[in-house]
This record gives sequence, C-alpha cells and structure tokens, in this order.
Amino acid sequence: MELCCTVVSDIAGLEAMQGDWEALLDRSDCNEPTLSPLWILAWWRVFGGTDGRSLRALRITQGERLVGLLPLVARRVWHRGFPFRRLESLPSGEDEADEIVSEYIGLVAERGAEEAVAEAAARALAGGLLGGWDEVVLPAMDGSKRAPFALADALGRRDLMVTLTERGRSPYVTLPGSFEAYLAALPSSRRYLVRRSMRDLESFGRGELVLSVARTPEELSEARATLVSLHEARWQKDERSGVFSSAKFTAFHDAVMPALLERGALELSVLRAGGEPVAALYNLVWNDKVYFYQSGRRADLPPKLRPGIAAHALAIRMAIDAGRREYDFLGGDVRYKLDLALDSRPIVEIRAARRTLREALRDHAERAAREIARLRGHPETKRRPVEAFAEEEP
Repeated sequence: MELCCTVVSDIAGLEAMQGDWEALLDRSDCNEPTLSPLWILAWWRVFGGTDGRSLRALRITQGERLVGLLPLVARRVWHRGFPFRRLESLPSGEDEADEIVSEYIGLVAERGAEEAVAEAAARALAGGLLGGWDEVVLPAMDGSKRAPFALADALGRRDLMVTLTERGRSPYVTLPGSFEAYLAALPSSRRYLVRRSMRDLESFGRGELVLSVARTPEELSEARATLVSLHEARWQKDERSGVFSSAKFTAFHDAVMPALLERGALELSVLRAGGEPVAALYNLVWNDKVYFYQSGRRADLPPKLRPGIAAHALAIRMAIDAGRREYDFLGGDVRYKLDLALDSRPIVEIRAARRTLREALRDHAERAAREIARLRGHPETKRRPVEAFAEEEP
C-alpha cells in the first residue's frame, strides 16, 4: 500500500496524535526522549511562534497506521546577508544562549520501513507539500541508524544539493553485568582514574559518599535547586553564565522535569560527600538507556578532587544495578567523557538546498569566508553545542 503524507501545522494536531506517535517510537529504531511528544510539545510551547517559526510536521501513514513522522518548523534565516526560507528539525534552531541541545532528532520511521518512509518524506519535501523552502537542515541525527542515510539518499535522487556531515560524536558505555566488569573493560590508566576519583572523594567526605536520586516532586525541587546552584557557581568561577541564566532554557526544563519524573524517566541525582553536595547530574532514563544531559559541581574543592568523574561512576554503577543497557554521554568529545566511555557513535547533519542563484551566492560567500579565515590563521570551526553546555571536568 502506498504511503500517504499530510502536514500537521498546529499544536492541537500534534497533541491529538500523541498515542500513535508514542506507539510509532516503540516500533522504530529511534525511540529517543528528544523525539517524544513529552519533549517536543514542551519545546514548541516555549519556542514555537518565536522568531517567525511555524509548525510543519510531516505525518506519514499507511492506511490508518502511522509509519513515519518528520517534525519540522519553517522560518527565515540569514546566510552571509542572504535570506533563506528554512525547514529545520523540531526541536532545534534556538538562539545559542537558549539552546536546549536536543540530540538524536529528525526522521522517525517504523523499523524495517526506513527506505520507504524516507522516500515518501523526500517526495513531499521536493514536491512542495510543506510549502516553499530554500534549504532543509536536519541537525543532530544519530549516525549509527539507517534513517539519516536513507533520507539523504532519497533527497539526493531529487534535483537537490544534499550533504550529510558528521558534526561530532557521542561517547557511550554498553553496560555489562557488573560494575567490576565495566571497570575491567577500561584501559588501566582510565580504570585507575575512576577508582582514584571515588577513593579521593570518599576520603574527603570521611567515608560518606552518597548519590541520591529525586523520587518525589518535593525531592525534585530540592535537587533541582542544588543542580542550578552548583552549575551556576562552576561557570561564574570562569566569569561566564551557565545555561540556567536563560529564561527560555529554564522555562523548558520547568515543564519537562516534572513530566519526566511522573513518567519515571528522570534521574536527577545529587552526590554528597560527608553530607555536603559536591556534584549533581541531570540524567534521562528512556528505553532502558541512561542519557547524561547536564550537571553541576562545587567549584571550591581541592584541585585533586574530581566529583564529576565520581558522580558518573556511581551513576553508571546504579544503571548496571537497575539492568539498563547503555549509559550515553551525548555529544561532545571532552576529556572526562572519553575517559569514562567505551565507544562512541556519530552525530550527523543533513542539509538539502535547491539549485538556485541564492544558494550559489551563499556557497561562494561561505567558501570565501573560510579561505580568508585560513589565510589569517583562524580557521572557522563549528561549535559543538553539547560541549558548550555540559559541565567540564578538569
């Protein structure tokens, strides 16, 4: 049976399909929290309608069955002085100061139907079903899955300029049966780092090292306040602002955290040494995986102490004890993630553009800017957004 594409252009339409949407995620190879109604609807309520955004969610069905979903927004952006009509993944495209940093987003397809769903999505995009556009930008897709490549291939069969670019990697741990097995899988120097970090912090806390997880709304409120306080203090030490200084970032998480807690998908934990909070982790739990999203740590501890390393080690042990299958550090190849991870997966971006004079001028301007930067000895680099927001561990 041929696949049918329709466009959902208002929030009520998205809300009405939540049941089918969640069922599709369960049948897909990309059941991620950032692709869930919980996350995306909360994002739209904060960012939707701002900066000229309008909703363009592509719903792909086979008969009455939802087999694909491509949540998009339309807005105008500027490239080197040229205006472009852009379609981009929902949720993405926030101003840098407000950025939620949603990863593993993009096309949702029923498992085994990725090629057919991608072909239907490409046909709808190229055929103008979602309205006029100059470029489609789908950032932060999981490059270990088939859907991004199927979509890039399908778009490439149209008269479009298509690129699929690796923008970073996401370190992770496939969790073994025991914490000792995890430690044994680490190279000896990194295994020593983990054990030494835990031992030093235990000594600092006179043997009292406890990672506690918020289980009730009251505990959530207290743990959230601790997270924000530790996070902001850490960045203020470097005379910079943390992410919670953004009103939109804060509004989004004010909505998402209680919803995640109610669903059993939030693991907001505080690490205490000698009864005093020294670190906090904001983790998500979804589809038997733990995702590290945000953190904070005390900025006035002795330099040799590594509370972040210790907190993650304890969170990994807790995930193993709970029978989880993976601990995902999300994007960013910062040192502490690489020290703790055992593998990584690519994060990719698809960009498709129509062959127009405007695109040719944009491309020329981009090439010229890169060449000028190279000649000046300052090559342009694309900021790795998760690194910019995740807590750095010395």
